[in-house]
Amino acid sequence: MSNILEVKALTFKYKGKDSISVLDNMNDVFSSGKLYAILGSSGSGKSTYNCF
Repeated sequence: MSNILEVKALTFKYKGKDSISVLDNMNDVFSSGKLYAILGSSGSGKSTYNCF
């Protein structure tokens, strides 16, 4: 049996007048027993995504 974590349509914006969408409609499927890496430039939302 395989455990799966599925993320559908995840969107996140920080509060503020210059609200910027850090995550916009993210969709991912993670299966147990596999190793994943989240890559991107500075400020692209990697740490924010990890917090969810």
